[in-house]
Amino acid sequence: MKGQRHYVRGYVQRADDDGGGGSAGKALRIVAATAGRKDDGLNLTMEGARLERFEANPVVGYGHSFWGRDGLPIGRSDKTWIDGDRLMMDVLFDQGDEFARKVEDKYRGGFMNAFSIGFSAWNIGDDGTPEGWELFEVSAVPLPMDPNAVVESGRDSQLALVRGLVADLPDAEAFAQAVMAHLDALQTGGTGRAGAVLSKKNKTLVQNARDALTELLDAAGGPDEADDDEARARREQRLLRLAGLRAAN
Repeated sequence: MKGQRHYVRGYVQRADDDGGGGSAGKALRIVAATAGRKDDGLNLTMEGARLERFEANPVVGYGHSFWGRDGLPIGRSDKTWIDGDRLMMDVLFDQGDEFARKVEDKYRGGFMNAFSIGFSAWNIGDDGTPEGWELFEVSAVPLPMDPNAVVESGRDSQLALVRGLVADLPDAEAFAQAVMAHLDALQTGGTGRAGAVLSKKNKTLVQNARDALTELLDAAGGPDEADDDEARARREQRLLRLAGLRAAN
């Protein structure tokens, strides 16, 4: 069984306390890969994953380089598992390796956000879905390949909350993303800096807005299918403003 080699990127799933000196040496949780179609056309599924070879030697490298003295591992996956449509890892960096500590600092500080897995896939169907795939390595990388590789920064739980509130609307995703965009603007001052961790203030803002959003959506009802983009945008802005999620002008 000979497979084709592929590389797919994942992202850091940050906790509130990932930054700062006290975090060094602690496990960094990452989403190593996600299911779905990738840039190379491969439609990855978690059902076909084989992790045994990697789990027997769960090393973490840098830049997919594992050869020679400069290709020594910088850490290991302390735990590897599949959670729904995501391949998860708890990464520990080698505290006895100066370069590994430097790379860890880049992640803790938000200057690096992505990882990349290397794997082989076989019996790829016409729709791009492989019969199976085997993970053989994971690397810290500055420029990865999977389009989903962005820092999670504790953001997904907040996005999931907003999505749940607006799930019955045809344009629910657009509204949910609008809410998160406003929260990001509040957090970053409009700079949009990648890797920013949502503050506790903004998390509380989302949670406190739950009831208000629910009432607003109940009162507003579903959008008219004939609404154009401009009308939908006006409605979303109104809901955001009434819910207190819109940044002050």
